[in-house]
Amino acid sequence: MIRKAKQKEMPELYPFVFKILSDMELPVLDEINAELLEKIIVDAMNSPHYRYGYEHAWVCERNGQIAGAFFGYPGEWEPLIDGPLQASMLKFDYPLEPTPKENETLPGEWYLDTLVTHPNFRRQGVGREMMDAASQIAEEAGYKMIALNCDIDNKAAYQLYKKSGFERKTRLVLSSHVYWHMTKAI
Repeated sequence: MIRKAKQKEMPELYPFVFKILSDMELPVLDEINAELLEKIIVDAMNSPHYRYGYEHAWVCERNGQIAGAFFGYPGEWEPLIDGPLQASMLKFDYPLEPTPKENETLPGEWYLDTLVTHPNFRRQGVGREMMDAASQIAEEAGYKMIALNCDIDNKAAYQLYKKSGFERKTRLVLSSHVYWHMTKAI
C-alpha cells in the first residue's frame, strides 16, 4: 500500500535518504560526522518544503512496515527545495560552503527525486508499485511528464525504469557521477 508519509516518520525515512546520498558519494559525507549529518537532515526533513520533506514523501507499506520510500515534486521547485537544508545547517552550526548546484530536472516535469526499497523487501514488486504510484501522483497534479535520474552504472534500476515506461533522454553529471535523465509521458 502506498500512502503519504507522516511528519513523525521522518527519522524512520532518514536511512532511505542516506542510501541515496551514500550512492552519490557526496563530499559532505567525508566532512561531517554521521550523527551530526543525521540531525541536520532529519531537521530539514521536518520542513514541508525540503526535497526530502514530509510533503514530498510517500511510503510503501507492507505488513505494517515501511518497505520503501520515494520523494518527488514539480521540477520548477528545484531552485527552492534545499533552502530548509541550508537553514538546518546553520541551526546546527555547520559552516556553509558555496557549491555549484547542478540542475537535476526541468520545469514542466514532475521529478521523482528518490526511490529506495528497503533491503528486506527487494525483488517483491515494491519498486514497481512505487513507480506506478509516482506516475499517478504526477498525473493527478496535472503533469504530463515524469522524470528521474538513474546512475548510469545501476543496471537493475535502469531495467526497472525502462519496464515502467521511462526512456533515457540525456546524460547528466551530478556530484561527479554520470546519470541518465529519463522521462515518461503520462
